Amino acid sequence: MADKVVLTVGTKRGLFLLESNSRRARWKIRGPFLKGWPIYYAMIDTRGTPRLHVAASSDVYASTTFSADISAQKLKGAATPPVPPKLTAKQTRDAKQWGINTTSRLWVIEPGPANQKKLLYAGSAPAGLFRSEDSGKSWEGVKGINEHKTRKNWAPGFGGMSLHSIQIDPTDPNRMYVAISAGGAFRTDDGGQTWASINNEVAEYVGAPKESLVGT
Repeated sequence: MADKVVLTVGTKRGLFLLESNSRRARWKIRGPFLKGWPIYYAMIDTRGTPRLHVAASSDVYASTTFSADISAQKLKGAATPPVPPKLTAKQTRDAKQWGINTTSRLWVIEPGPANQKKLLYAGSAPAGLFRSEDSGKSWEGVKGINEHKTRKNWAPGFGGMSLHSIQIDPTDPNRMYVAISAGGAFRTDDGGQTWASINNEVAEYVGAPKESLVGT
């Protein structure tokens, strides 16, 4: 068991790191880092030298990711951040009808396969999937899901139309799952080139087009 435990705590006013030993009896607080930035997600990538990756979204500064080695005192923003796709006219009308925020947000960051130590994925609202091959310095969209044929039938959930969950198959580096609100779950078996809806027997969101292969 590792003797050092680090918790990442995102708040509306920045990021805090809580550090302890394996007993977790006492904690030391570091921060706030990125003071003034709302932090939607923060994780520590332990595939090599532990590295901190942060998804930050601000109504003033827009959305971006920050990264640094866990021991660093300052995080560096992405040179080419993820840029979430735009909503369709219908999705915008639906969001306005229900009072749903449509501001771009970054929701999650997930490490890639264990044998690709610099590969990261990020999910956004409006729903988009992005990949970085240089440990978060630059990001590009994953067209296979961002331009999926069912996209026109996705709808904003009450947290926005977000790609909020990413899961890499630990036994197959080419297999990955994502979940979208409200679009459902999708799977790729070829590293993100093509994606299949896996929403059979999953309830559709209220008002979804019939037989659209979307879910809640």
